[in-house]
Amino acid sequence: MKMKKSKLFLSAIALAIVFVSCQPESETKTTLVDFENVTLNDDSISGGTSFISGNATFRINDGAFWNGGIICSAKTDTITSGYLNQYSSIVGAGALNSKQFAVIYNPGSFSCPSDINGVYTIKSAMLSNSTYAYLDLINGSDFGKKFAAGDWFKVTIKGFKSKAETSSVDIYLADFRDGKTEILKTWKKVDLSKLGQVDSVTFTFDSTDKSGSWINTPSYACIDNIEFTQTISTK
Repeated sequence: MKMKKSKLFLSAIALAIVFVSCQPESETKTTLVDFENVTLNDDSISGGTSFISGNATFRINDGAFWNGGIICSAKTDTITSGYLNQYSSIVGAGALNSKQFAVIYNPGSFSCPSDINGVYTIKSAMLSNSTYAYLDLINGSDFGKKFAAGDWFKVTIKGFKSKAETSSVDIYLADFRDGKTEILKTWKKVDLSKLGQVDSVTFTFDSTDKSGSWINTPSYACIDNIEFTQTISTK
C-alpha cells in the first residue's frame, strides 16, 4: 500500500514538472490606441502640451502646436477651408465612426516606452487627410497649389528603439503620379509592422509643392487606432 502511494506521489510530481515545462515563456498582448480615453468636450481639442492614450504619450513641440506635434481632436468640420480648421478630419469622424482621433502637424512624434513586462511592436494605424490639407489639395489656396499630374504629398513614419532607427514607411496622402488622381478621403489602415519593436515613432511630411525647402501643402494628417503587440515574459 505504501509503495502504491509512493508511486502515485511520484507520478503527480512528474505531471507537475511536465505541466510547468509546457507553459509558454511569454505571451502576446494587443494594445489599441484609439484616443477615446482622452477627456474632450464635443468639437474640441486637447489642452496642455501632452496627453496619454493607451500606452503612448503624445506631445506638442516646444509648447506650441505651430512648432509641430500631435494633438487629440473631436473636430468634425469637413467644409471650412483654411488654417482656422486645422484640427478636423476630412472624414468628419474618427476611424470606424468614433468620436475622437489625433492630428499630426509636421514634425510629430509619440513615445511608447518599454517596461519590465516587455517591448512593444507596432502593427498598424489608420490615417486620413485633415480637412485643411484635403481642401487645399483639391482647390489650391494662397499658399498651396491645386494638385495636378506628377504631384504627391506624403508622410514618412519612422520607428526608433533606444534612439536607433528601426525602419521607415512612406504613406501617400495624395498621389498624382503615373496617371493617378488619388487624395485620401477615408480612414485607411496602413501596415507599420516593418517598424518592428519601437519605443518612439516620428512623422515628417514632404510634397512636390514647395518654395525652396518650405512645404506649401498644409503638412497635416489625422491618425487613429494605432495597434501594438507587446511580448510579456511569463517566467
